[in-house]
Amino acid sequence: MTAVPIVIISTSTFTRSGIQQITAQSEGRIQIAAMFGNFSEADAYLKAHQARALIIDDSLPKGVNLVKELKKLIEAHPGLAVIMITQRPTISLVRLMLNLGTRAILHRDDDLDHTLNQAVHLAVAGGTTISPQVSQLLEHQPALPKAIDQRDIDVLQLLTDGLRAKEIAAQLSIDRRVVYRIIQKVSTVYDAQNIAQLVRIIEQRKLLPPRKE
Repeated sequence: MTAVPIVIISTSTFTRSGIQQITAQSEGRIQIAAMFGNFSEADAYLKAHQARALIIDDSLPKGVNLVKELKKLIEAHPGLAVIMITQRPTISLVRLMLNLGTRAILHRDDDLDHTLNQAVHLAVAGGTTISPQVSQLLEHQPALPKAIDQRDIDVLQLLTDGLRAKEIAAQLSIDRRVVYRIIQKVSTVYDAQNIAQLVRIIEQRKLLPPRKE
């Protein structure tokens, strides 16, 4: 069986090494053609070389608009099967990636040793893989107050994960000013005096996706 050539985009040396170790278990069925730390270098490579699949890890340079860059790559290289490995998925982001044509969305904390290689082959064949933790996130659909929508909750989720407004904006593919407006709006809805109090209120009302223990 001919090996599936893949390209990896990740700034994390640890992640690249981990993916190499996992794909080595495929017994030659998957071949890492190249690895890059940013989208522009990967795009240049893909214009000159053939690859069947692209694995993207979300440990990317701060401020990178993931959805925008992913859309450009998919449009420039039709037929390329995209596999996303994410540490901070949000419902809005997952939906956007699926709408763009991403073939697999895997949570970094799921059992990648047993799912990544299978996801690559299924993606190349036209199938879709959603790992357990990402599926759990999508299934968590709490009833939201009338004034609050899912994007607002996504902003709060990333805020509690320690991301700054610029990073949240890039992650969700929205303007930074929108992030500030959302924080102000939700603070007003729940009469929160500061970010810490706002987060406590949101968690008490169980509006954020459950965290893995």
